[in-house]
Amino acid sequence: MKRFTLAAAIALALGSSAQAVVLPVGTTPLSGTTVAAKPQLEGTVLEDDTVPFSFAAFGGTVSGSVQSRVVRSDVNGTLAFYWRVFNDANSAAAITSFRIGNFYVPVYDADFRTDGLGDVGPNAALRFATPDVNFLFGGAAGGGLGPGASSLFMFLDTQATSYARFALYDLTTADTPISSSFSTFAPVPEPGSFALLAGGIALLGVARRRRT
Repeated sequence: MKRFTLAAAIALALGSSAQAVVLPVGTTPLSGTTVAAKPQLEGTVLEDDTVPFSFAAFGGTVSGSVQSRVVRSDVNGTLAFYWRVFNDANSAAAITSFRIGNFYVPVYDADFRTDGLGDVGPNAALRFATPDVNFLFGGAAGGGLGPGASSLFMFLDTQATSYARFALYDLTTADTPISSSFSTFAPVPEPGSFALLAGGIALLGVARRRRT
């Protein structure tokens, strides 16, 4: 019985890996998805917190909050990491990108949920060669996530099974002001990635500002 269980677990893990969708480096258009289309997104909420933000832009203040959530799949036990951005009604500008850094995992899919709460979904995900990914709002029209609006749940669906507060996020507007960085959940890095993680945390602010 033990041998059969171990073999079944290995087969399940290999099957899940083979079917994994990997977000490529570069810009990928997003159209949204649902649990009906991707049953592995259904699961148990392990973490759910909301943190306020505020930063100067356009001669005023952009403020709101970010909800971070970790969900363990009921299908295969892997983790999906969710975020939802709220832009206050009195904010001075629209939010054009939600940027995640230090997300040290080689395999993940990115999209947003159309079957949940929220007003606006990102139009694309931009993955860098470094462990950073940006959810972009507005498209060519540049509308962004305007004052009083909230995003739909954006996610990075991974093959990971353990997590901690390893990642950071910030937000930007069209004239490139950048908020402070905030900690968020991410898969626990592989042992060989810890040295990169330490250096990445130290250089994140400089590197991200150079990109913009």
